[in-house]
Parts: sequence; structure tokens; C-alpha cells
Amino acid sequence: MRHVVKELVRALNLLVTTRRRRHIYSCCDFARKLARLHHVDEEKVTVACLAHDAFRDVPTSKLLRIAKAYGIEPKGMELEHPVLLHGNVAAEYLRRRFKIEDRDILEAVAFHTSGKPNMGEIAKIVFLADSLEETRAYEGVEDLRRLAERDLDEAVIQTLRSKVCYAMKKEYLLFSETVEMWNWLLRNKRSKSLIQNDQDGVEGG
Repeated sequence: MRHVVKELVRALNLLVTTRRRRHIYSCCDFARKLARLHHVDEEKVTVACLAHDAFRDVPTSKLLRIAKAYGIEPKGMELEHPVLLHGNVAAEYLRRRFKIEDRDILEAVAFHTSGKPNMGEIAKIVFLADSLEETRAYEGVEDLRRLAERDLDEAVIQTLRSKVCYAMKKEYLLFSETVEMWNWLLRNKRSKSLIQNDQDGVEGG
């Protein structure tokens, strides 16, 4: 993975703005911290973070050409806002350029903006790092950072809540994957709560 990291760093110098690079590297720093705390593979997290916004600053016309060459068909909100293709394009770039077939890495890159149901640990960390890295400044972000260090799943729920509330306030459209992710997270949380209550009942009895 180290050679992939080196090549991605070189690619970022060509593909993104200085401001975007600052975000990406800050994202990597926070994600590696979370990976250490939650015992997740740091190298995989680093690769996913470096790649997640690699195509974010590519002009729309060029991004659409790359997507077409990669066999990626815009759908849903991507038809209205082609910039949203950047995650899927980056994931396919990793697959083609570096022969990466690791589902957890590719999922984390492709869905870092929208999220999705059944996210793996790497995807959760990249999703969180993208919103909570140190250059991000908004009300409640410090609390979310501390929560992410303690409880990955709860941090994903609360960070997603913050993103959805912001989108609703601005009257932005929501990805269908984001809504599905919210429902999945809450179902999981309720299932865990029921299991814990059952265990407490057994221990108490």
C-alpha cells in the first residue's frame, strides 16, 4: 500500500487545489487517529482518504468524460450535479490504476459523500473524517470529534444527523443512499439496545 500512497500524493499535486489538498491531508490525519483508536487498518484508511476527493476539482466536462471512459453512468442527482460523480470516479481510478479490489476501500471512497447502508469500518471512518477533520469549523464539530474518538457508530449517527439537518435547512436534496443509511443506522442502534436490555434482564434475574 505504501507505493499507492506515494503515487496518490503525486497525483493530488496535479489534480486538486491547494485548499483541497489541505482538506485531504487533514482528513488523513484525523482518520488515522480514529483508525488507531478503533483498531482499523491505518494503511487502508490512508489510501481511501487520499483518494476520496482526488477528482473533486476536475472540471465537470472532463469528469463526465472520465466517468464515461470508466463505464460509470450518471444517475439520480448525478445527472443534475455531475460533480457528485467524483467519489465513484475515484474508486474506479483506484481499481484500474492500482488494481485495488478491496471492497472496504472502494466503498469508503465511492460513498464518502452520501454514505450508504451496511458501511464497513473504513467507510465509517472516511465518512467521519471528511466532515470532522480539523479544518472544518461549525457549531458542534468539537463534540462530534470527541464522540468519534469514543464511539464510531454513534458518531456516524450524530454526524449524519448534522448533515441532514443542514441540508434540510438549506432545502438541499438528499441522496436516497443517505436516507437508507439513516434508517439502517437507527435499526442497528435499536437492535443493539434490545440485545443489551435482554442481557441486562438475564443478569438482573
